[in-house]
Amino acid sequence: MDIKIGILSFRDLKLTPGELHKFRGYVGNLYRKYDLIHNHRADGSTITRYPLIQFKLINKTPSIIAITDKAIEVFSKIFLSMDEVIIDNLKIPIHEKDLKVENCKVGFSNETLVYEFTSKWMALNEKNYKKYRNCTTYDEKNCLLESILIGNIMSLSKGLDIHLNDDQIIKMSLKHKHVRAKLKGIPMSAFTGIFKTNYIVPDYLGLGKSTSRGFGTVKKLL
Repeated sequence: MDIKIGILSFRDLKLTPGELHKFRGYVGNLYRKYDLIHNHRADGSTITRYPLIQFKLINKTPSIIAITDKAIEVFSKIFLSMDEVIIDNLKIPIHEKDLKVENCKVGFSNETLVYEFTSKWMALNEKNYKKYRNCTTYDEKNCLLESILIGNIMSLSKGLDIHLNDDQIIKMSLKHKHVRAKLKGIPMSAFTGIFKTNYIVPDYLGLGKSTSRGFGTVKKLL
């Protein structure tokens, strides 16, 4: 299946990974009527869905990704008009923006593809964190993480309204490394690594938790 993906890059905006969520928060507050940006209802409750607008550092450049025509429509109305960002009360003018929109393949593949995480993958929630802690060997942990990663891909597929046939079984082979990360200032377990699968994930889309904040970004290697 083909989907349309837009990437808006802010070439003269310098942010650290820790500041990326502040950039997202600023944009989300500025354009709060568009729930695709911040994924919250008017009453403040969270909308549970795969984020169609995601904030990233791509090659150290702050970027916003819009996935599908629906998101790009919101994206194009708003972001081309941005001429400044305010981070920690510091007003930063924006002079250089690059917009690229292209059609990308996504979905089940008859070939095995190799990907790497270019940002930390937040794989664990409260339930599977307990399972992970109970694993005693690397192989046990890796097997659990492989099943979680398959679930992440299934969530991506569902969020993009891509349905798999009964005979289309997602396979996964992962090599992971445990790392530490911070989410909203709270220390968390996270992972980096390389994985092989038979599902096409477009470059720079996120898998796992907090993908809208730049976590779990993947890029195809082979």
